[in-house]
Amino acid sequence: MPPVKILTDSTADLPPDVARRLDITVLPITIHVGKKSFRDGIDITAEDFFHQLETASIPATISAPTQRDFEKAFAELTKKSNDIVAIHASSKLSQTFRVATRAAAPLLGRSRIVVIDSQLVSVGLGMLVTKAAQAAADGATLDEVVKLVRGLIPRIYIAFFVETLEYLEKGGRVGKAQSVLGSMLSIKPLLILEDGEIVALEKVRTRAKAIEKLVEFITEFTHIEKMVVLHSNTPEDVSALIEQVNAILPNLDISIDHYGPVMATYLGPSAIGVVVYEGP
Repeated sequence: MPPVKILTDSTADLPPDVARRLDITVLPITIHVGKKSFRDGIDITAEDFFHQLETASIPATISAPTQRDFEKAFAELTKKSNDIVAIHASSKLSQTFRVATRAAAPLLGRSRIVVIDSQLVSVGLGMLVTKAAQAAADGATLDEVVKLVRGLIPRIYIAFFVETLEYLEKGGRVGKAQSVLGSMLSIKPLLILEDGEIVALEKVRTRAKAIEKLVEFITEFTHIEKMVVLHSNTPEDVSALIEQVNAILPNLDISIDHYGPVMATYLGPSAIGVVVYEGP
């Protein structure tokens, strides 16, 4: 029986070599900067996008893959397997899950396609997709892959702080009054992803204090299997965060990664965050 095929979107920030090795199909999110549009991971690099983001006079926006994009992807995948699991960014932050669900509907009589709202973004989504694809490669059935994914979603946590609320406001994630107040008081909000939605956890006034709060967030977990530090261009903050975490949890498995252009449209170019994968 052909293995279950895994589909996701570029919000997962998957390294291309991982996607190739595990045969993961990745549909690109489209990023709009002024009158120009770029396919995430295809037409623009993260470095180039961050530069455009800092210099653009109008906010960047994103759009999900089209229903036609999904229909083509599903048609190709059903040539290889009748079982497909599509895992996408939080439906509260992106339309991708809804578009994928619509595109899958006409095929459900001939193929088994399960579309999952991960309630995650960026490397958190990438962790989920990678584990699903590894399970599929190891021979797991569709039902087993779906059960695995749904069981892992509550065990992946994301927290981050942003230098300014400006990008969240432009993306419609906070009200204008809250953004202006935050800028006036130099407030740097510590945010978490809760049930797929960005929620303010705490507010601080310096990056050093924000890093301390991230450390507090991390060290509240009792059984961390893996942690990823996410940033774009602030290696000094990453070093400070890891140093403080290592002082409390010296044996923790920590890796460093960059969040991609899609997350940057919400967070801006100077955010720092963590993804925590908690074991059973």
